[in-house]
Amino acid sequence: MTALAKVQTGLGAAIIGGRRGVADGERTRQENDFYPTPPEVFEALFRRFPHLAGQRIWDPECGDGVPARVMESHGCKVIGTDLIDRGYGKGGVNFLSVMRPKADKIMTNPAYDNDHPACFIEHAMRMHVEEMWLLLKSTYWHAANRQGLYRRHRPKWKLELLWRPDFLGLNRPTMECAWFGWHRDWTRPETLHDLLPKPKMDNLDLFAPDPSGRVINYRNDNDDAKPDLFTGPDTAASA
Repeated sequence: MTALAKVQTGLGAAIIGGRRGVADGERTRQENDFYPTPPEVFEALFRRFPHLAGQRIWDPECGDGVPARVMESHGCKVIGTDLIDRGYGKGGVNFLSVMRPKADKIMTNPAYDNDHPACFIEHAMRMHVEEMWLLLKSTYWHAANRQGLYRRHRPKWKLELLWRPDFLGLNRPTMECAWFGWHRDWTRPETLHDLLPKPKMDNLDLFAPDPSGRVINYRNDNDDAKPDLFTGPDTAASA
């Protein structure tokens, strides 16, 4: 099996919480389980739900800050934290150890290893956040051991992406993904469903440098200044 196939197989298995290895017994994972989210994934969510624009949003696994820049482009005040410091937000923050939410709304692509999303959902619901959006495998709930979690914390929305996000920039994406949205006041025994088309982004290059050398030192604009979306990565790094 090629190195590329090993990476793709391992990622696909982990994202659905399934087997952790590959065919020949080896297991290839990104360091610290970091798989950068293409910006169009977040852009699609904002285009479907304009009410998210201008909100205060906490991204507790903010990575290198590219998703946060998409949020900021919609006027959001982004609070970025992460267990690993990748040059954006505040590093060294374990979401599962935070007792009080830093914003009423959470939006992130959580790590998938060891079924971390299940722990993430339970912890967020205990904090009584008003609204939460998580990017997960489309079939995340297709597991018997997650049915209890689903019944306790039923999402209000499932928004299936009509394309496969290319997390590794290898031009061979393998996973069907969906946004799952929770709302504190949602009590109906059902989940609403819709489809998200892939948005066209004329300034895509400003958000997604080549994955092999992805810029990780985006400025964390956690102030009231409006971000300059047309500042290139080199200029942002020197700011």
